[in-house]
Amino acid sequence: MITFLNYLKGYVRIRLKGGSPERFLNLCSNNNILIWQIIRVDDEYEMYLSLRAFKELKTIIRKTNVQIKVIEKKGFPFFLHKYRKRKMFFAGIVICAMFVYMLSLFVWQIEINGNHARTTDVLISFLEENKITHGMPKKKINCEEIETMLRAKYNDIIWTSVKLKGTRLIIDIQENTDTSIANIGEKEASDLFADKEAIITKIVTRNGTPYVKAGDVVKAGEMLVGGALPITNDGDEIINYQYVAADADIYGKTIYKYSDSFKLDYQKHQDTGKIQKGFYLKIHEKSIFLGKNKIKYKNYHTLSNVHQLKLGENFYLPFSVGTVQVYEEKVTASKYSKKEAETKAKQRLLKFIETLKEKGVQIQENNVTIDIDQTECRANGNLVVIEQLGIRKKASIIELENGKDNEIDGETGNDN
Repeated sequence: MITFLNYLKGYVRIRLKGGSPERFLNLCSNNNILIWQIIRVDDEYEMYLSLRAFKELKTIIRKTNVQIKVIEKKGFPFFLHKYRKRKMFFAGIVICAMFVYMLSLFVWQIEINGNHARTTDVLISFLEENKITHGMPKKKINCEEIETMLRAKYNDIIWTSVKLKGTRLIIDIQENTDTSIANIGEKEASDLFADKEAIITKIVTRNGTPYVKAGDVVKAGEMLVGGALPITNDGDEIINYQYVAADADIYGKTIYKYSDSFKLDYQKHQDTGKIQKGFYLKIHEKSIFLGKNKIKYKNYHTLSNVHQLKLGENFYLPFSVGTVQVYEEKVTASKYSKKEAETKAKQRLLKFIETLKEKGVQIQENNVTIDIDQTECRANGNLVVIEQLGIRKKASIIELENGKDNEIDGETGNDN
């Protein structure tokens, strides 16, 4: 029951003997004097009560003829009294409190949640390009502007939430799992357009009017499914249109061009087996190695385990500490053999293909060739793939005039 509030106000532990202890306890209860952790020691009682409550016991002591002995004093008032002559100590506390307050005015940690299509480093780099960085004043952060900025930059981000908690800037995002269709609202009238040239291999329309079928060749910008559903009269004449959010699964065969190259000459890095261990300190953007000596290797790589310091859950500080291992490297000039270069080129191509597969792209043909001369390895060609097509735009409004359909762009309002 000893809480921070008890500590702040001060409390004492007393020993009660003689008189009528039971009546003493009853009178304390009747006068709303809080007592806790009552224990009996032989014929005596020990208990805690606040400093303020202790000062109100005079009348109750007289009525019950008990004897009270203070056996322990705890809390901030007693702490101040004990160190009242140590002015520099309290000056340090004040300076520390001011320093912590100053740190609380800045953002020291940016946390991004919900990103799958791109790494956190990519999003952090984009924020830095727009001057949203670690160490910036919180008063300069406009959460709504950051939300709008992210949605405008990345079409697959359909929802964002940006908030400040302590010294943390927390960005929660939700990406459109259908990466081929930009989401502008499931209930908003919209059309689906081809985002690249392709041969339609499959189309399943759930809502809207299809403009293409399997086997059709489409160009970028061509309408695939329209959100305008015609309404006809008894004579099958179009008298109006109902506008819906076009919805369809559209797949097409298309081509990805691939080009990659690297030099055959390179710097070969090999560990010598020598390791230097130490501690790592980072103050905002500046890193300091705290080993017995400075890093003594000319060529090296490091492996570190860093932890950013914080006060509580949301009060992050601009200080990071951890351990670091420095591995010495031997760097020598080397050159890939033709077999090694071909293997490396194939590995890089495979990594590119795996990236496409993660997006749901099906590889149909691999027409990439690898050429190696005396100085360079080049991989060029194309990949024939099948992928989902379609980008969403606001529906074009179709006006009926003199029995003819005239389309008006839903975004600009200009006649097509």
